[in-house]
This record gives sequence, C-alpha cells and structure tokens, in this order.
Amino acid sequence: MWKLIKYDNVNPLDSNIVVVGFPGMALVGKTVALQLIESLGAEPYGVIYGTKFSAHLIVNSNGIGDINNVMLYYAKANNTGIFIVTGSAQPASDVDQHSLSYFIIKHLKKYNIKELIAAAAYVSDMVVPNRRVFVVGNNTSVLKRYVEHGAVPLNEGVISGLNGIVIGWARIFNINAVCLLGETWRSIVELNYIDYKAAKLILDVLNKVWNFSINTEELEEKSRGIEREVELILKSLTPPKEEAKGEKRPYYIT
Repeated sequence: MWKLIKYDNVNPLDSNIVVVGFPGMALVGKTVALQLIESLGAEPYGVIYGTKFSAHLIVNSNGIGDINNVMLYYAKANNTGIFIVTGSAQPASDVDQHSLSYFIIKHLKKYNIKELIAAAAYVSDMVVPNRRVFVVGNNTSVLKRYVEHGAVPLNEGVISGLNGIVIGWARIFNINAVCLLGETWRSIVELNYIDYKAAKLILDVLNKVWNFSINTEELEEKSRGIEREVELILKSLTPPKEEAKGEKRPYYIT
C-alpha cells in the first residue's frame, strides 16, 4: 500500500521532466537528487508513505522521528519543470520496488512528463582516474541525446533497484527515460563512502543536455578528499614487496 500526501504550494508547468535518485551504491543517485534540490531551490511537492518499507523509525539529530518515505520536490530551471524524487531507503523486496516505481510514474504522468532521468552508480573493479558516465535508455532517440553529450552506452548487464527498474516502467507509460550511471570505485562502495565524483559527473551531463547551471564545484572538492583517503587506505593494505615488483595493489577489502 502506498499513499501520497500532496502539498498545495506547487503549480507545475505544462511540460516537465523527472529526476529520480534513490539511495544505492555509494549514494550516487541520492547525492544527485539532493544537489539538484539545493541548487535549484526545489520546493516540497509531496511525500509517499507505505507499508513496504522496513519497520524502522528514523530519528533525526534534533530528536524528531519519522518512518521511511519518498519525498517529491519541484523546481523550475531554464523554462523546464523538474520533479525530483528521492527517499530515505528503497523497499527491500523486488515486488515492492516494482510497485513503488509504478505508483510514482502513474501519479506523475498526468503532468505531461516528457522525460525521466534516473541517477545510479556503475561500480568499477579498478581505481580508474578518468571516470565515465554510462547511459541506458528505453529507446534509441533518447539514448542518442545523452551519448552526444559524453555519456557512454552501457553494453549489456543488469541494473538492480529502483534507479534501474523505473526506466522500464517509464517505457510502459510511453515516457522517454534514461539511467545515468556515474562510474565509482568498488573500494569506495565497500568502504561505505559517498562518491561525490560520480554524482558530479552525472550532474555535468544533465547540465549539458538540459542547459542547467548546477554548480558542482563543492562536489568536486569533496570527491578529492574521499579519493585521497581511499587511496591511502588501499596503499596501507598493500604489501611492500608487491609494490616493489610493480604489481597492482588490491582495489578492495575482502
């Protein structure tokens, strides 16, 4: 069961897009959503509650508690209306992730959604210095636009979770959709760090495609600190004799 509690302070434009970013690997998707909310001054549109989340009361630093939910925000940029969808968690089961995706898209479709973009992470087994943004689309025309602005088509594979399956549900509702996957290091994921760099790269692509002016300098600065810390940890775990032989150091902790 899902229930939307809608606020009355938002008047959407006649044509809109949706950006989805739920918590996932290295919190890439959620970081993209939060940066958009802050940079665009997005206003709360509504909140979705449901019985399919884990039975947890989330307690904030000020002593206020709430159950897991999905927050919807709305902003306007470059004459484009933008719904931003994020949450405190994803439902645990595949069935409930599908039902939530269906619920979100079915509700937002009435606002003439011309495109949906989901943000996610692509986990690389190597510590790659020059990271990429991969893209998966639900049709060729929408995919092409993002490839033209630097994204790399993902060649086969599976994208798990809400940030992936929402693209398939958008297709069922005849909405163009893409999933942008910022490349992250497996070591960042396994050390439970937030990958600000992967989020920044996704936002850079969004800036190009939609002519937004999202400032990503803060994300870049945070990412440098994370990368340095992770590389120091990996170096400390590398036996000196392996480095002397010129062998590759391990990129993750087992």
